Amino acid sequence: MSLKKSLVITAGLLASITSFSSAASNVSLAFNNDNIVLGYDIELQEALKIKGDYLQTIDNGYTLDTGVYAFQDAGATFFELGAKALRMDNDNGDGYALAFGGLGGLRLTEEFSLQAEFHYSPEILAFGDTENYTQWVFRANYELMPTADLFVEYNHTTVEYDRMPEERLTSDILFGLAWVF
Repeated sequence: MSLKKSLVITAGLLASITSFSSAASNVSLAFNNDNIVLGYDIELQEALKIKGDYLQTIDNGYTLDTGVYAFQDAGATFFELGAKALRMDNDNGDGYALAFGGLGGLRLTEEFSLQAEFHYSPEILAFGDTENYTQWVFRANYELMPTADLFVEYNHTTVEYDRMPEERLTSDILFGLAWVF
């Protein structure tokens, strides 16, 4: 799939997600020259949310995920813990996985925060050509205004496939904007 087609699909997904703005916590878009990530985060209750991402790479196909997370905001620190289901269509294979993980963050000021996120799916929870899935994301976030956050993130995502070496889907720095509703 070309990057232009991916941008058209991403714009369509963004338009459809923002049509549910009354329920959404935020919608984000991050990119660099080789990757684009469209994300959403919807609070269901006081301490429960669903969130997901669509990662399209110029060379390695796409990964689509959605998950359920318990979250706690304790002033200067915040945490999420949960699981996400993934669909991957990459160069070396296609597959599904159930990954467990979470996010931890620290607010250094009212506007600036640092976050670290990790997800892992062992072979027993991976299906199709997929054997293992690992994702690390480190993010610096700046609240530009009450309805918009700017961020820079490092996203490192790898997948192992049946009878294939580990494939790095992305290991890049991305720049993004989150719209807060």
